[in-house]
Order: sequence, then structure tokens, then C-alpha cells
Amino acid sequence: MFKVIIVEDEMLVRIGLKNSIDWAKLGMEVIADLSNGQAAWDFYNAAKPDLILTDIRMPNMDGMQLISLIRENDAKTKIVILTAYEEFDLVKKAIRFGVTDYILKFKMSIDEMESVLRKVQTELQSENSRASAEQQDPPALDRTSLKETAMKDYLSYGRYSDAEFAEITKKLNFRLQPERLLLCVMSIDNFERMERKFHDNHGNLIRFSILNIVSELLAGYDRGEVIYEKDAKYILVFSFHDIVSEQRIYLQLQDILSHISNVIKTYLNASVTFGISTIQTGYSLLRQLYQEGVGALEQSFILSSERFIRWDTVRLSTLRSIVGAKLEKMLRESKPFNERHAKEIEAGTQALIRLDRISRLDVQIMMIRWIHWPTVNLNPPSDDISAMALDYAGQIHDSATLDETIEIFQRYLRDILNYNEKKKYLSKEIAEAIQFIREHYDEEVSLQQIAEQVHLNPSYLSRLFKKELQMSYVEYLNFYRIDMAKNLLLNTRLKSYEIAQKTGYWDDSYFSRTFKKMTGMRPHEFRRQWLADSREEREDGHL
Repeated sequence: MFKVIIVEDEMLVRIGLKNSIDWAKLGMEVIADLSNGQAAWDFYNAAKPDLILTDIRMPNMDGMQLISLIRENDAKTKIVILTAYEEFDLVKKAIRFGVTDYILKFKMSIDEMESVLRKVQTELQSENSRASAEQQDPPALDRTSLKETAMKDYLSYGRYSDAEFAEITKKLNFRLQPERLLLCVMSIDNFERMERKFHDNHGNLIRFSILNIVSELLAGYDRGEVIYEKDAKYILVFSFHDIVSEQRIYLQLQDILSHISNVIKTYLNASVTFGISTIQTGYSLLRQLYQEGVGALEQSFILSSERFIRWDTVRLSTLRSIVGAKLEKMLRESKPFNERHAKEIEAGTQALIRLDRISRLDVQIMMIRWIHWPTVNLNPPSDDISAMALDYAGQIHDSATLDETIEIFQRYLRDILNYNEKKKYLSKEIAEAIQFIREHYDEEVSLQQIAEQVHLNPSYLSRLFKKELQMSYVEYLNFYRIDMAKNLLLNTRLKSYEIAQKTGYWDDSYFSRTFKKMTGMRPHEFRRQWLADSREEREDGHL
């Protein structure tokens, strides 16, 4: 692989270049991205890259000085200028120093930039007979992946002894000492929305951007390392070996984490939350610190607006008090479906605050249970309330904080109130179509069949479903089948695959996925939750 370094003082441009171009396709590997000419000169002397992409105007040492120093000793290394239109006179001057080409960083498309780089690739291949051998070599100085692997192997898999890990930290130049260690687990808030925004289905662009931003900031403080864990989570490990006071350590940590948070907000328009461990000495305690960081971060669901959550300040009694107070306030300010529904919410709240540990999943399952309560207890079930329940259960499942979950549930209750006050008018054709579905939901029912039954064109009938029920024919058929499945789960001992067949699903896996998508739980989870709670109520004398 040809070795490339990027020298650019604008972080967003630097990260964009590194992550948006398919370097491997060009037979290239970016081994460093640097923010000024002096750092690039030092790195050039150690790494001897094949290609340098450099800005012209930079602090400490500008691009012209860098190019001049390189060309005094080296005519082979390829140099491409990163420039804006207003710097074009400088570009012409730089070309006299043997610059291969230039890239207009704010104007050129990715394809145009890759075209410039392919030209460089061709020149390198023709001039360097060892190119094919170099393509087999790993990048010499890019240690990020090695650090990530070593940290994960030590934390998660125990593949190294404490002494071996200490040796690895020295060999890979970790910015760590074993004294006064502290670990943070950082999570990107609303990660799925961020993926959709950046059209980044696999999260690679986000991951590379976050790692570059945080790595550079930590390098500026000359303290700590960042490791990608999975999905929205990153591990930041610090050692404050040179600070004795814990108060001063947490104050400096607050400055570092606030800086990271602000830069991510500025460049990616995303917020992050940190779970912060205690301070301990010795690499052998890193696993404990990791568990503390994870445990602290889990409480962000309940603490909602808190962005820096310390493990040593989180108390179960405080969490119980917050959950109880917020749910009781929700009930006071809302109007449940009926009195029995209100008692169900009261009992569920008390069950939550009696738990040894309150998790996001515990709260969400309870809320989804409250949402489905009217559809399970209505006889016959109401189509409109069932549709609402399915929609809001999905929103609850995706909620990020307790406050957001409560807000969703309150909207659901308001929708039920509006439904009770205004019964929806249905046309004769839609009423007949609904009746046909109720009679044949356990069969293969097509829109064409129903259209023939009610003497309408299928396209027109489809539009009527959307207009009068605010859902498609398929959506209505699914939610009615799932309603029937819920009744069978609670009132029979039929197995999941038998219930699937009785409700028109001939693939049990598809039935299970659809059930979870629409209720927030798998069929067996739904049955276990409801039947277990019903037994508790009977034992307590409520029923």
C-alpha cells in the first residue's frame, strides 16, 4: 500500500477527506492526518510517506515551508495541494516546487478528487518498482486498530495478563500510566437518527469521524485513549498519574469531556452522554472501571438531561425517587382509559420502584403493557385503539429517555380521549371490508378478494383504507391479526407456531418479528409478562 498523510488545519475537511475517499481502491492507506506543517514535517521524517496532501495556510509551519523543506532533500515523494480558489497564486508557486497536482477542497466532487489521486497512483507505480511489495505491508505507524484490539482483548476477553498489557501500552505508545486510572463510556444520543441523517447504514463514516475527533482532542491534552466499542458506544481511558487530588482530576476530566462534547456538537450536530467510573490505580482494575462506566451510562435513561453521570454519585434510592415522582406526576396530569386502567398504572409504578435495579427495558416494557391494556381488555377490541397502540408501542421501544417515554405515553392517552369523544365515521364499503377481514383473517386474504367482495376497484379501495383508517390494507390486516394473536396468547396454551397459523401467518419467524415490531415484545415475552402480572394481582387480592 502507498502511505499517505493529510495535512490540514480544518478538522472537518481533514476528516472528510480521510473517510469519504476509497483509499484502498487506489492502493493507498492514510497513515496519519495532521493539523499543521511542523507536525507533518516531524512525521514525514519518521514515516517517509509516498504521498502528502497538504493545505497551504496553516499555523506553526505553513504548506509552502513544508513543501520547501521536503524538496530540499526529496524529489520522489508526491505532493498534492489542498486549496481554495483565493489561494490559486500560491498553488502556481507551489507547482514550481514539484507539486504533482491540486485539489479544490470546497468545490471538487469525490469522483474528481479520486481522479487526481489515480494520476498520482499511476506515477507512483511507474516510478517505484517495489509498489506491489509495499501493498502487502501493514501501515507502519497507524496504531489505532492495534490499540483498539489490545484494549478489547484485555477488557473483554482476558487474553493478556496485567504485566503483558502494561508492556503492550508501552510498545504501542498508549497515553496511559497505571496510576489513577479513570474510564468513561461515551454514547452518541439518538444514534439511529444520526445514521439516517448521514445515510450511514453501517455507521462507518460516523465511527471514523468520532474516532478522529476524539483522538485529536485527547492528543491535544496528551492524556487518554479512545476505543470504539460497538454501535453508538466508545471507551475513553485516562490516567491522571500526575494529579493527586481527586477533585482536581474530576475538574480536568469535566473540561476534557465538555470539549469533546462541544466539538462533536459543532461538527456532527450530535449530543453525547458519558458514564464515568471511579478513580483506581492498577491496570487490573480496568475491567471494574468499565463495568462502572457502563452502569453509570445506563442511568441516562432515567436521569434524562444529565450528560456526565458519575458512578459514585448514582444512588438506587435517588433513581427510585425520580421514577416514582415522574410516573405519579404523569398519572395526575393524564386521563387513563378508565378507572381500572388508572389502577393498572398505579400498580405498575409501585412494581417498578420496588425493583433492585431499574433499567430502561423494565420501564419500557411496563409502558408498552399500559399501552396495550385497553386493546387486551376491550371486548370486542377496537380497531382504532389497536392501531394507536401498535404505533405508540413502537415509539416507546425507540425512546431514549424516561421523559421522552412519558411524553409519548401522554400523547397516546390524549389520542384515546379524542377517540372516545369522536367516533370515526366509516363508509359502507370500508365497514364491509373490515367485517370480511374479521371473518377471514386466518386465511390468505388479498386486497383483490376484498375489492371484489365490496364491488370496488382495488386501487380505489386501497385509497379508502388510507383515507378512513389512516393505514394501508396490509397494515390493518396485520394489526387485526396481531390483536387476535394477543387474545390467543393470554387465553390458550397454544404454542407460538400454532397461534401463527391460526392468525394467518404460515411462517412462525415472520409472525414473531411482526409481533415484536407492533407490540415491542416477542410473543413469549408478551405472554410471560401479562400472565405473571395477572398472578401477582390475584395473589395481592386485586382481582
